[in-house]
Amino acid sequence: MVFATMGSAIFDFIRLLITFWNYKILNLLNIIFAIFLLSIFMDLVLGIGVPLKIKGIFAIPGYPIVGNLFQVLNNPALVYIQWANKYNASIFQIRLGFKRIIVVNSFEDVNILWTKHSCSNNSRPVQYIFHGIVSATQGFTVGSTPSGPSYKRKKKVISQSLNQKSVNNLSSVIDNETKFTIKNIIQNNRELFGPPSCNNYRYTRTIISDIDLLCYAQLYSLRSAIFLTYGLHLDVYDSEADLAKEIIEVESNIMKFRAPVSNLQDYIPILRYLPFGKSMQAQHYRNRRDAYMNKLFQQLQEKILEGDVDSSNSLVGVAIKNMELTSKLTSAELQSICLTMVSAGLDNTSLNFNHLMGQLSQPTTGYIYQRKAFEEMMSRNKNNICTAWDNAAIVMDCSYVIALIKETLRYFTVLPLGLPRITTKDITYKDAIIPKNSILFMNSYAANHDPNIYKDPMRFIPERWLDSITGLVLSKYEISHFSFGAGSRMCSGNHLAFKELYTLTCRMILTFQIRRPTSNKFLMELDPFKNNSNPNAISFEPKLFKVRLEPRIHNRSDDLYNKILRS
Repeated sequence: MVFATMGSAIFDFIRLLITFWNYKILNLLNIIFAIFLLSIFMDLVLGIGVPLKIKGIFAIPGYPIVGNLFQVLNNPALVYIQWANKYNASIFQIRLGFKRIIVVNSFEDVNILWTKHSCSNNSRPVQYIFHGIVSATQGFTVGSTPSGPSYKRKKKVISQSLNQKSVNNLSSVIDNETKFTIKNIIQNNRELFGPPSCNNYRYTRTIISDIDLLCYAQLYSLRSAIFLTYGLHLDVYDSEADLAKEIIEVESNIMKFRAPVSNLQDYIPILRYLPFGKSMQAQHYRNRRDAYMNKLFQQLQEKILEGDVDSSNSLVGVAIKNMELTSKLTSAELQSICLTMVSAGLDNTSLNFNHLMGQLSQPTTGYIYQRKAFEEMMSRNKNNICTAWDNAAIVMDCSYVIALIKETLRYFTVLPLGLPRITTKDITYKDAIIPKNSILFMNSYAANHDPNIYKDPMRFIPERWLDSITGLVLSKYEISHFSFGAGSRMCSGNHLAFKELYTLTCRMILTFQIRRPTSNKFLMELDPFKNNSNPNAISFEPKLFKVRLEPRIHNRSDDLYNKILRS
């Protein structure tokens, strides 16, 4: 009897809880629905919270509250190209939640607004996710820092360390890193082991012969960046492989938070208060980044105290020395420089190199590109493959390799949508006055594929960068691209990135013949949008593809092989 009474009481209590819960849920839904209706009323009728349209610039039709936000979540650069064609407007404005954005698509418009108006279009908007959460502990990277005295101090340090003259003095670093990379490619793939003249696997084609070069390119970029920044030699293939993997994974995910349109909380503030979404992810990756950034900086300080020359002469080592003498750079600004150097090349340099290798593996065109590049290197180095190898790290004199890289930068456009700018002054352009504090998006992919500038822009044609008579590289005034940005905020690391790409590309072509993979499913899709595995990321993230490497046979190829293995 007692148990029956207790059971009845428990069931009554459960029914009461369910009733109360349903009541709470119902009330919560009613509140949410009421807020939604109120928001629509304020948006459509009162116009409260709606960013004002800019006169003289075509506005893409959108929806209440969200504007065009949900239309551009996947491959926004491609959507903007489609809108530019549909509405016959190379410049237009869109609404992303509670922000108004000006999107610039044509080469001419980008050139004028980013270059000729660089003093007025020279800052970065502060975003909730990236600036407010990801950067809350270590600070902003140099490139994401809004315009001001702090930005100028940090930019000056980076620019002085990575200008053309400084990069020319880094030949020995790039020489060592490319040798180390190619040596590990050989040692980690048994089909490549042994002098080329007696390589038993040359004509063996199995699936295990196919290689994913992206991981090697990422480790190449990371090792170079860590040494230049801290003077530390990261053992990325052995004792510090886990650390290298952690840095690459975390930086790749943090870069996603910089995507101009994928973070809904940046544009619809009410979403910031929900207990799910990207805020928690951002905190997670921020904490993981803090761990290795603090570890690297601590190792640097220990090495400097030990009198280590490499660490003392590294970018940060020199900056610390200057801080002690002049106190112009704060510790927070120094940390910002560290963040910038570690993250900068992991996406751009490695992904561009990876795409170029994919282009070279195309049997109908890529083999021809390789032959032209190899023949020019041989002609410039008296047919001595070892001399060509050495010179690849010293002087960039192979016009065809330069053309291959420039065309990769243009065609691939690893950041199809440039990082956003915010104006610091009014800009008068055509029939419009773009007011101060306006956000501008550069559609880098559209500008780099503008048919008014480039013939057959959707084709990969290295020769477009060369003089048709002399075969020499055309000047930047004759042809250029926007893959490193433009104006006062152009990427300060462009000289270093190009030198790294040039040396590694030359040496890959000298050491191997890059061939199509054995398995057709791993042949790279040429269209970057079709080949994109993550349409809402800031950069193109290619689907897995592979290449097959054949040891190149040429006079003294065996000597080159032994030279690499001894390094």
